[in-house]
Amino acid sequence: MNGWPRGQPFRFFKELDRSVGQTGAMADQDSGPESPDAASKPVIGRDHVSDLVVPEAMKASPIFPFTGDIGVQTLRPFADTEHVRAGEPGGPPCDCTQAPDSDRAWPTIWSNERWEVRPIRFGADRAPFPSYMLGTKGHMDFEDFDEELAAEFGVMCIRVDRAIRALGGVGRVHMNRWGDGGSHFHVWFLGRPFGASQLSGFTMPFWGFILPSLSDEVHQENDRAVAETLTASEPTAG
Repeated sequence: MNGWPRGQPFRFFKELDRSVGQTGAMADQDSGPESPDAASKPVIGRDHVSDLVVPEAMKASPIFPFTGDIGVQTLRPFADTEHVRAGEPGGPPCDCTQAPDSDRAWPTIWSNERWEVRPIRFGADRAPFPSYMLGTKGHMDFEDFDEELAAEFGVMCIRVDRAIRALGGVGRVHMNRWGDGGSHFHVWFLGRPFGASQLSGFTMPFWGFILPSLSDEVHQENDRAVAETLTASEPTAG
């Protein structure tokens, strides 16, 4: 199914049974006759849903970075429209319009005719592990790719992955795409430190904000090495 029906995203969710909210259970709308208090049950996407909890199984996971009592924000009703991202009409300008490149929040360390690689910041600081963003030089998003650019993107993903692993001390490179903040295509590559199983999976971006940044010297050396590896991977003419 392609996206939500306009103005009706809540139709795809079941009502939340507040009587079993402590377990995160959901009431089945289709399991039988509607109960008298069904109208009071909040529907995800239509109503404000509170009293949500973090499942005990998640808190018990060895990769979950938080401990103690953790509250969950109230889930607000879904909007009828998507929020306007940077670079879209009516939104703030895309970072790619900044000139010179040194004025950008995340300056480029390597580029070719169609792609660029920049270091990732978590908040105001550089990352606590090798982290880079691959993006297109021209302003476009994923749905604007033709098949040739899509194939080239696959090759670039392999090159960036290899360049980060070549730094040494990297167990695995995580690749993520969200794109909810900006409309300029970009993909995150996060180098999980070797042996750091606690930083595995979906929790790694959280650790990016929590752990202290690597030193400026280490970041500068990593940037240079990644750029050199990517340059060496470029096909030569002739």
